[in-house]
Amino acid sequence: MIKNWLIYLGAAAALFMFSVYHDYEQTTWNMFLLFVLSPLASLLLSLPFMILTVRGGIELSAPERLDLGETAVLTLRARSAKAFVVPMLRTRFIIRNDFSGDKLRCSKVFCGSIAKPFEIEDAHITRHCGNVDILPRRCFVCDFSGMFFIPLRLHGAASVTIVPDPVCPSALPETENARVLGFRPKPGGGFSDYYEVRTYQDGDSLKNIHWKLSGKYDELMVREPSLPVLRTLAVRLELTADPGLNDDILARFVYAAEHLAEANKDFLCLTPDSCIVVDSREEIGECLRRIYDRQPSGTPDLSGADLYTISAEGEEVAVS
Repeated sequence: MIKNWLIYLGAAAALFMFSVYHDYEQTTWNMFLLFVLSPLASLLLSLPFMILTVRGGIELSAPERLDLGETAVLTLRARSAKAFVVPMLRTRFIIRNDFSGDKLRCSKVFCGSIAKPFEIEDAHITRHCGNVDILPRRCFVCDFSGMFFIPLRLHGAASVTIVPDPVCPSALPETENARVLGFRPKPGGGFSDYYEVRTYQDGDSLKNIHWKLSGKYDELMVREPSLPVLRTLAVRLELTADPGLNDDILARFVYAAEHLAEANKDFLCLTPDSCIVVDSREEIGECLRRIYDRQPSGTPDLSGADLYTISAEGEEVAVS
């Protein structure tokens, strides 16, 4: 807007000097007056549309998830059902990815009918993995000349999760290892392939009484349904300060996680900040979001666990 005013004042000064050079000849003087009054005419013509735009409001939206390197499309649409003309819309956004450390500024200018949403295409948003926050900073509705404006608040701050394309690692974690470390009671009882025998206690179901052993020991014995405690698999990600290396580590992690999900193998995902339980394919996306947020959490006891490490140098499988 300041640039438009400087151009306008410079052009007005040039026209004035031109008129003076021609001794204020009628034609040149009329040209000067028309040019001087053109911003006022633009304001009077634009003001109803500017007020309508501010009253109707404009909303920002973005996809919840995008692939690494995919072109992001942000959408600006009217909050009201009525379509209206926007003389000129100037927007500025802050695009922040705390996981990679990126912070960008994006400025765009739009004009036309809001009947069709305005779109902003930007490939920088998806250049690194992470949760990308798109925060509106400044937004103005201007007249057709771009010299007068009314501040406008954009509704809706968008957040996009950037996920990598899976890349096959050189070594994959073991999915067949199911060594039983022990047993624990099955919550709620019911059918189980594993049982532990103990003495009868008040409240035990008569269906669980082991009559043969009860007759042998002359004491009521019951079969308690149990679940096996299997060896834990922990996938450790050795993340770095380099966003490019982290993108590669996470791409190999996603492939390994999908490989484990297909085999119905639960595992723990370990990062320097968190420990996340992943027990299904749907949980992989949630796991990535928590990795990006770097929310600290405690680390469980991993004694007797298999450790699968993904680092910038490669993968390592350690079996205890």
